[in-house]
Amino acid sequence: MAVQNIAVKLCGILQAQSEEDVTAREWRLIGQEQDGSQMLSWISTNKYGEEVLNLGMYTNKTKNLVTLHTFKENLNIIQASVNITRSLLVYVVKEIPTEENDFMEPLYCPYLICLLDQNDKTPVEVEEKSKKQIMVQYVHGKSNKYSPGIRNDRFLLFKHLECIKIYRTPMFLNECDDGSEKWGFDGIYPEPETIVKVFSWAQWDCVNQILYYIHHRAPTQSFAEGEEVKSPTEMTPTLSALQFHADLPHETVLNIPLSLPHVPSTSDGAACGAYEDDPVPLRVHDCSIDLQILCDQRGVLCICHHYLYKPLDDSMTSLVLEDSADLKDSGVNFAYSITLLQHGCVVHSVVPDLPWARAKSLRPSYTLYGDNHLLVKIPMLFTHLIDISLYHEPCCHVVIPLEDSEDGPSLAPLVGWGPHVMVDLKTLDVITMTVQEKDLANTFKSGTILENKLAIMHYLVLHEGNMDLAEELISWMCVRQRDGLGAFQRVMQEYLVGATYALTRRTLPSTALALMPLLPHSLHASFADVKVGGTVVSVSQEQLWGGAAVVLAPRQRVLQFAEDVWTRVWHALHATRPTALHPRHVLDKLRVSLHCYQPEALSRCSTPLSPVGGAGAGVLGGAPARRPSAVELPFYELDVCTASKQEHVIAANLREVSVHLMRSTATATATAGGRGSTGVESGVHAVATRWAAAQLDASRALCRAVTKAVAAVPPNNHQKGFSFIDELESTHALIVFKVLEQYYLAAESIAYPLPQGFTSFFTYLGYRTLPFHAFMQHVHRNVFELQIDVMKAIISSKDDDPKTVNNKLRLIQLVGEGRARRALASWGHRAALVLRARDHAATLLSGAPPAPRPDHARHRPVRDTGIAALPSGERLSPLDTFLDLLTAKASLNELDFNLIIEATLASVQQDTAA
Repeated sequence: MAVQNIAVKLCGILQAQSEEDVTAREWRLIGQEQDGSQMLSWISTNKYGEEVLNLGMYTNKTKNLVTLHTFKENLNIIQASVNITRSLLVYVVKEIPTEENDFMEPLYCPYLICLLDQNDKTPVEVEEKSKKQIMVQYVHGKSNKYSPGIRNDRFLLFKHLECIKIYRTPMFLNECDDGSEKWGFDGIYPEPETIVKVFSWAQWDCVNQILYYIHHRAPTQSFAEGEEVKSPTEMTPTLSALQFHADLPHETVLNIPLSLPHVPSTSDGAACGAYEDDPVPLRVHDCSIDLQILCDQRGVLCICHHYLYKPLDDSMTSLVLEDSADLKDSGVNFAYSITLLQHGCVVHSVVPDLPWARAKSLRPSYTLYGDNHLLVKIPMLFTHLIDISLYHEPCCHVVIPLEDSEDGPSLAPLVGWGPHVMVDLKTLDVITMTVQEKDLANTFKSGTILENKLAIMHYLVLHEGNMDLAEELISWMCVRQRDGLGAFQRVMQEYLVGATYALTRRTLPSTALALMPLLPHSLHASFADVKVGGTVVSVSQEQLWGGAAVVLAPRQRVLQFAEDVWTRVWHALHATRPTALHPRHVLDKLRVSLHCYQPEALSRCSTPLSPVGGAGAGVLGGAPARRPSAVELPFYELDVCTASKQEHVIAANLREVSVHLMRSTATATATAGGRGSTGVESGVHAVATRWAAAQLDASRALCRAVTKAVAAVPPNNHQKGFSFIDELESTHALIVFKVLEQYYLAAESIAYPLPQGFTSFFTYLGYRTLPFHAFMQHVHRNVFELQIDVMKAIISSKDDDPKTVNNKLRLIQLVGEGRARRALASWGHRAALVLRARDHAATLLSGAPPAPRPDHARHRPVRDTGIAALPSGERLSPLDTFLDLLTAKASLNELDFNLIIEATLASVQQDTAA
């Protein structure tokens, strides 16, 4: 969190402008304008030794500080504003009651000064002093379009609980004696126009030139079933917004009914006894309501409401409005609600049972963080990252604890200093609000709940694109699984879905981005209580009812064809909420099709995305051609089989994604009357193919992270595959298997493809680590796949005790006929010879064409004793009789004499030994 101080910076600028020592002190921020300039006041000593008050404007972009006016007396100026030409200045003086004054309450008085050189710079009182809070603000924008030579600058005057007026201060272009022209102000301005009558709260958005205010209006009668019918005399609080234009009349663009507590208002002053003088952002209100609105031209509108309440015994709630004695001994609920109007929902956050004194002193600060989040900072408690992304629904809100040593500054957003920059109004410290990687990592590694870890993973992968930190946290959690069964799998699934969505969105053309809401962006849909230190944060989310009717329609606007925040919010509220494809839909279809999955019957050309693998290089043989992304994996990314399961899963995802996109676009096109369907449908193929490719990339990256965590990465990549498994210690091999089993379940349960070569590696690892009965259970449930490379590795192992031989024969019976023959051909045991010879003889005797003879060395599993080992004499040997029968049924070219003789000798010797 970078910190700099405005007062220190401006003192240095003043010192550079003057050769004398600068005596500026008591700096105060009293306003800011649309161009990013700040209004400040400070006290200095003039050349006569007298203290004077200076009003100036600082522009951080140009590093320029201009002194607008100097007062000879020290005034309590709480707020000021200047027109766009910096020729007219309005400000408000707050007079505090003292022993010398004859009034008992603070008084507000607005003044106007013309800053032109030829004018008398005497302040003019705009209105009489009032106990009600008064603020003033100039509206920026071109105002001489239709009247050349006349500038109709406007400023707003806010008077709490009474009215909001708009004053026009016309300036004229006068001709001087020397022929030049200069602007002048004669001090005469027309009667102000009252644009809002009675209001209880108001805020001015200087960047977007929007006035928000809360007023009371007669309730709209509703005929909804079960809804309470309100009396016509009962006024409803309503939040409205006025959009100001440069050369056109302002217009009401927003009307939202509010649910606020019934605060007893008095005509003497503030409802709760004190006013909050907030010049940045400019707000007019008392301490009975703490509301702030953040707006962005991209179509983001966040209404932030902070309040305290205490649950009552009758399950009702009441606002805490006064510091009563019984509240000091009991706790209250500290709460804030964020209305995300563009999404039509509200995010509620509650910190229960805080001490009254502490809860009363806390004030949340809000700022738009990046493009997708709203950052809420609660001093001394936590930082809350609320997901407000425009391209998917709000979810995955992150809660990060703060250090106990931090104080509670009063932060306000600062314009013109960069993104998410705030200022402490008490100390003028400029703070750049950032979420550090170390804070996210520490929160993830702490005892926070699983939902918060999922939200952090979603934030890193989908919004920040910080894949390195995400994989590091997955590796950390892989070896420290303390959140119960299935927690690690859910984190891995969140990584897979988020990484796939982010990668697909980055690689898509702009014409296909409209289809992205139809794809899953997160599997995290639930909210839970997050414990931060000794406090608990309860986060919930609910939809707004009738949110689409609160914004003015574009056809009713003054500028019907203008594109601004209100048209974007209106389109977002009226857009059809698309139904995103859930991975379980693909999984359901995949489970049905897997019953028909036959690797030996498929070919690599059956799917659009065939894995690329070097032909002719086996896992047990020389190392195949490596792809750059596969260097850190403990296996070769090569499937030695006709068609892998990876292709089948990719094909299923391609099919389901394409069908879902086509069905959804067809429905949207029918709803829209067939308009604009060509561009959307053309992006279906691009979205589906990039989604399937991104799935495989995410799965490969996740596999790399989990294998790295359990030290399953071969040193210098010299040994991979089955030879790497053979050299692992039994305990280490079991740990690697358990981790890869979780990875397999995480990917399999959301229909994600596994890296090529993983299936064989995982099966052989299970054979080496699990008891044989457990291994067979995995085989029968299609967890392990007995591909030919795995079968060869298992069959050719050197352990040939009777139990192991029987186990190998059981595996041979489970695979297909083709793989069984190939596996037997690589096994030098006598049982394999007997089976091969019987199969060969049975094939010839049945009249079927014999299988092609494999090119292999002659097997000599037993000592060759020759034909003398068989019965001899006048009787023909059984072998001779058997060979005569075979030669009578088949030609000599089809008969494999060596195989039959070796199998017969092995069988005879086995019988003799028995």
